[in-house]
Parts: sequence; structure tokens; C-alpha cells
Amino acid sequence: MKERIRALAPFALDVVLPIVAYWLLHTVFGLSPFWALGIGGLATTVNAIATTVRRGKLDGFGILVVVEVALSVVLLFVSGDPRVLLLKPAFFVGVAGVYALGTLFVGHPLVLDTGRPFATGGDPRMADAYDRSWEASRPFRTAIRSVTVVWGLGFLLDAVLRVLIVYSFPPEEITDSLLLSQVPLLAVLVVIIGYTRLRMRRVRPIVLAARDGRPPGYPGAPAGHAG
Repeated sequence: MKERIRALAPFALDVVLPIVAYWLLHTVFGLSPFWALGIGGLATTVNAIATTVRRGKLDGFGILVVVEVALSVVLLFVSGDPRVLLLKPAFFVGVAGVYALGTLFVGHPLVLDTGRPFATGGDPRMADAYDRSWEASRPFRTAIRSVTVVWGLGFLLDAVLRVLIVYSFPPEEITDSLLLSQVPLLAVLVVIIGYTRLRMRRVRPIVLAARDGRPPGYPGAPAGHAG
């Protein structure tokens, strides 16, 4: 359970912190939407820096956040439109979607790594069996790849819908657009998490069979385990 919470925490913080910060700064302390959005958006940056320091290296996520913040600042000064600040999540989610789909062709699918804590529960034997299942089981690889596709497409869909919603409101109604622009992500997450749970149900029996050294066809191991 701890491994699962640790895996989800950065994503949850990046989604929740900017919204909560904006609400407090704008509604409670009376800052303008521009400054509330700008300061609230820094929450993501602070979280990325903290994660980078904790890991002791600048990973892809940290680099992505730096690029996101720099691009947002440039666009803000060029356009003078505070709605640009609401596009930061769209940029991040869109890049994440492209990255997820890209991992289908280069390296390992994204879900192979992100799904490991959930499938293994931090058990070293399960983690070893998980990695061996990727090499030996076609159903395992199919499930991992299909879930990666759904996450990638879901992120891209959210990015597009977020942009459309933000620019369907005038700048003076930025609070309404901020709240409504979160709806696509929530809806997308419900769908892709539901799909992930269904597909990953096929993964755990395969990993358990690999951990216990059971051959293909053993009761509880899906047919076609080898290959």
C-alpha cells in the first residue's frame, strides 16, 4: 500500500495543489486571478524540485516542469492573456500523452514502470517475477501496451478539451474556466483507471505464476503464458 501511495502522490499533488492554492489566494486572500494563478502554478514547480532533490537527480519530470514554467512565462508576456496560465496543465498532460505513446516504440511502455508498484506491492520476489513476465508472457505484454495506449490517448484528449474550454471563456471569467477545465481530466481519469483495473487483472495471475515457477497452463495461470 505504501508503494502505491508513493507512486500516486506526485500526480495527485500536481493536480490538486494549484487548484487549492488558487482558491485560497483568490477567494480567501483576495488576490487577482492573475496572481492567484501564477503563484498557485508554482506549487507544481516546488513539488518537482522537492522530488528532484529527494531522488538526487534531475529526471524527465523535473525537466518537463522547468520547460513548462519557462514556456508559460514567455507566452504570458507575449500575449498578455492570463488564460495562458491555465494552459500549463494542458501542456504538461499533452506532453505526458505523447511521451506515453512514444514509449510503445522506444524502450519499455510507460505502464510497465508505473504499474510495477501496484502489481508487486513492493515485494522483491514479485518485482523480479514482474520483469520476467514482460520477457516471457505475450498476454502480459499485450495488457501493458494496451493500458499505455489508453493513458496516452486519454492525456491527449484532456489536453485538447482543456484548451477548448479555457478559450471558450473570456479572460474576466477565468475562475469559471479554471473549474470547468478540470472536468475533462476527472472524466478521463475515471475511464482510464477503470480500464486499467480491468486489464491489469490479467497481469497479477501471470506475475504470481512466474514468482512460483508455475509453467503455462498451471491452474490460475492464463493460457498462452509463454511466448
